[in-house]
Amino acid sequence: MSSIHRRTRILTLALAIFAFTQLARAAQTPVNILFDTDVDQDCDDIGALFVLHAAVDRGEAKLLATIGCTSSDAIAPCLDAINTWFGRPQIPVGTLKDTGFLDHQGFAGEIRNRYPTRFPHGKDYPDALKLYRQILTEQPDGSVVVLAVGPLRNLANLLKSSPDDINPLNGRDLVAKKVKRLEIMGGNYPPSRANEAEWNFKQDPVSAALVCSTWPTPILFNGDGGSINSGRRVTYEMPEHNPLTMAYRLYPGAGFAGDRLSWDSISALVAIRGAEPWYEVVGGGINVIDPVTGINVWKPDVNGRHSYLKPKGRKSEVEQVLEDMQTAGKPRPTQLEFNTLSYTDAGMCRVTQSGERNDKGVWLDKAASSWIQFHHVDGRKRLVTSYILECGNPDQLPHSIELAGSNDGGSNWTTLDTRSSPGFDPSTRRLEFAVDSPAKWNVYRLRLTAANSAEGIRVDAIQLNERIHCEPGTAVTSLVLDQTALTLPVHQRATLNATVAPLDSFERQVIWSSSDPQIAEVRSIGEQTAMVVGKRPGTCSVTALIDGVKQVCPVTVQASTLPQGWLYDELNAPPIPGSVAVSDSRFTLTGSGHAMTSWWERVRDQGVFVNRPVRGDVALSTHLTHLSPNVGGPGYKWDTRPATVSGLMIRESLGESAGRYVLVQVSSTGNLTCRWRDKTGDQDDNQVRELGKVTLPIHLKIEQAGGEIRIHTSNDGKDWGEPRLSHRATFNPSSRIGLFVCSGNTFASATAVHDSVQVRE
Repeated sequence: MSSIHRRTRILTLALAIFAFTQLARAAQTPVNILFDTDVDQDCDDIGALFVLHAAVDRGEAKLLATIGCTSSDAIAPCLDAINTWFGRPQIPVGTLKDTGFLDHQGFAGEIRNRYPTRFPHGKDYPDALKLYRQILTEQPDGSVVVLAVGPLRNLANLLKSSPDDINPLNGRDLVAKKVKRLEIMGGNYPPSRANEAEWNFKQDPVSAALVCSTWPTPILFNGDGGSINSGRRVTYEMPEHNPLTMAYRLYPGAGFAGDRLSWDSISALVAIRGAEPWYEVVGGGINVIDPVTGINVWKPDVNGRHSYLKPKGRKSEVEQVLEDMQTAGKPRPTQLEFNTLSYTDAGMCRVTQSGERNDKGVWLDKAASSWIQFHHVDGRKRLVTSYILECGNPDQLPHSIELAGSNDGGSNWTTLDTRSSPGFDPSTRRLEFAVDSPAKWNVYRLRLTAANSAEGIRVDAIQLNERIHCEPGTAVTSLVLDQTALTLPVHQRATLNATVAPLDSFERQVIWSSSDPQIAEVRSIGEQTAMVVGKRPGTCSVTALIDGVKQVCPVTVQASTLPQGWLYDELNAPPIPGSVAVSDSRFTLTGSGHAMTSWWERVRDQGVFVNRPVRGDVALSTHLTHLSPNVGGPGYKWDTRPATVSGLMIRESLGESAGRYVLVQVSSTGNLTCRWRDKTGDQDDNQVRELGKVTLPIHLKIEQAGGEIRIHTSNDGKDWGEPRLSHRATFNPSSRIGLFVCSGNTFASATAVHDSVQVRE
């Protein structure tokens, strides 16, 4: 038997074992989970809730209730909104009724405001203590797993509770009878920082100490997660309207390009599937909490019923399984009005307009007639069923409105709705208008005329809404793709948008597959959108499938347009596929990714790199003529993400996310920068030199000669002058030299055009 056949059989057997294991897990009795969370303090709680809902979908868990453990008014509606988004509004939601405890006003309020809930305020939801006693009373003895991922105030209140009309047992006896185990995200294990308490314990040390000393069932503690991230795949694999992506974007501390540290998600994973193979359970002890400081101390005790998680697997394995779970849940939104412009400030929509827009999105035009245009990037098309205008100044109201759509970049427009005298007046400044025949469009344009031509128009807010409603029992009857066939070269891409009917079908997520991924790969970039990428010449087909209805798109992949000797690489797996197209010496590169030299390894050194081998002394020059802007257009801030960049790079390793390199880049903000790393594998060895401001077009050159890497710029491509930077380094023949582009963004890609590309060896 050949080694190839042997490996194939081994792989087939491994896949069969994996499939059997997953089916066996799903066939087990579901774990009964009571989820206790401080969701408004951090967004990884929502990551954990996504893991739990995915487990419910797979039959691995039953989510008995979701309960807030702080005084935040938004925490209960936020939990309710996420349960409802998954089509489970019947899941009970409770909240702590104590006042003044971590009454944080954070991103949870935005989730409450953007998604349907039963009630608008936490005060309208049941008391956490009463809900705990009620839910536990209804469950079989020894069947409940309590998962606590925040301060332990609710659990302390439960232990201290007296018999009542719900149950004749006191809290401790009720817990002893009904709870199988308690899983706590909190503490340091092993306690290596004797003078520092973990956040959850520190917020309410008295409650933490009480629970850990008197809880009558086994307790498993988790302190891991500070180096493990998850959530990034949700950004481009799940529907754009998912609240996890929204939470991660809104949370001010989540500067991880769509990721978040995974303390709570790890606890949810272990609660459902157990610790193996990712963690070792260390038992035989008691976790003692100082009631003043919250600092925990582990004390060995052969009779102790406490244990903690000790990492044993690779971080990447844990991250993968967490994101597999986070993306596995099936959303079933009801009565959701989703603003398709929600991610404009994340670069997913380019905005242009007459007049001006400020950093709060207020649009002002002194002209009598105005327009504003929304262009969805990466070929995405959006469905708009209604639109809202909010006008803040009674002297600058619109007299007429026209909404139009285009699928050819704005060359041709279809009128979708017109309003003459729409009804704005000094007392009515926010109105919603229905679109009678909604369809999917890549570009939307609003044209307005002013009621007072001397004052012009001011619009404070615009929403282009899609009504999303999953009606149980409503089957998909048709699936239409916006392309009947695709032809594209290797290393180029095309977008497929699906339209599903009826609009209120219970199923919404389209599943994409390629008959030959070696010829054309297909990758979901949203609920009903996919990107097809040419891999090698040939023919195959891409299939879209939903609810038993499918459509097939034939794909022909032609030869690459790259000149001989050039290669195309995507560094560190950017989330959205990139592309390169070459005509003569004009290279058009498109790529996504967070940043070069990002401090976080999952998104470090991302981007598209079109390159060729280094053969001794070499020089690469180019004329950079175009670079996509950072954001949705004028008037949007870009506070947390790196700038879009393109330039020239010489790099030693393509597979190593911390490879040795030298890069000269121009950013969309006009900064000319040189970056380098002298030691492969040393993530902290990132050097940077700012070389001033430049404007496009500009000529760039990077050369290796005499043991140095030299950086040049020129206005005409002839007079290069003295090097802008010289760096002592030599790259061997296994290294690569080429053109680089990175959007600085995991939500969208960016394009750079390099003309007059020349290599001198």
